[in-house]
Amino acid sequence: MVVKTLAAILLTVASLHLAGCGNDDTSTPPATSTNNTPLFLEDASPKNLTATSAAFQAAAVANGWSILGMDNIGEILAERGYSVAPVLVFQACSGKYSSKLLGSDDTRFVASMIPCRVALYQKSTGEVIISRMNSISMGDKIGGEAGSVMKQSGQDMETIIQNTLSKLKS
Repeated sequence: MVVKTLAAILLTVASLHLAGCGNDDTSTPPATSTNNTPLFLEDASPKNLTATSAAFQAAAVANGWSILGMDNIGEILAERGYSVAPVLVFQACSGKYSSKLLGSDDTRFVASMIPCRVALYQKSTGEVIISRMNSISMGDKIGGEAGSVMKQSGQDMETIIQNTLSKLKS
């Protein structure tokens, strides 16, 4: 059990270390890998947290994904006596992709990355940010069948994010 836990931790740390992605004008890389590519993607929302949350959930469902849950991290921390700006973390899942990854012993090692997590947070300026790991670049680094499925899933999530932003801008 300890060995499996340690292996999972090492895999996660190594995966995050190797992750990278392309960047566009609306993305701000908060962290980069050793080859100076962003580990995470961020996009600014033109609307408030409530509107962004509703638009993201609707876009995910419209694209065939499920929202398995949402953690209001700001609220959880407030209950423990800490004060932070609002942070919502959504667990988004596509059975189409997760079944491929979890259905085989050869690809199940990525289980710790399922479901996909998308964070919506508010900066001290009031600006709302949509943040997520770059699964496309992670898939490139992982390679093989697991990498291929992760890239497809990442491309799907980027479509969901762009649909969210398009809806909010209209």
